[in-house]
Amino acid sequence: MVWEDLDTDRIAQIVRQMNGKGLDKSKDLITPAMIKGTGIIFLWSPTKKTLVKVNRGIKVYVVSYDMDEKDRVLIFDGYSLLAIHPDDLEEIGFN
Repeated sequence: MVWEDLDTDRIAQIVRQMNGKGLDKSKDLITPAMIKGTGIIFLWSPTKKTLVKVNRGIKVYVVSYDMDEKDRVLIFDGYSLLAIHPDDLEEIGFN
């Protein structure tokens, strides 16, 4: 599978950004994205090996831009690693 070797430093930076503690000032912040639309979407969770119901419009972080066989990238929503098509994401930047 394409996401077998993930960048653990990137995941650690995302978690630090989400909880606001222990940020490494020498590293660049990771730009957040938003799932486009309203309502719900079911996304594949490769770690849980099941579909997960997720609300659209929430802030997520892209963990890996490497695409799987279905052209999906890996994101983190604060609870799960999820696979989503990049067309369903919108980079929102820092507010």
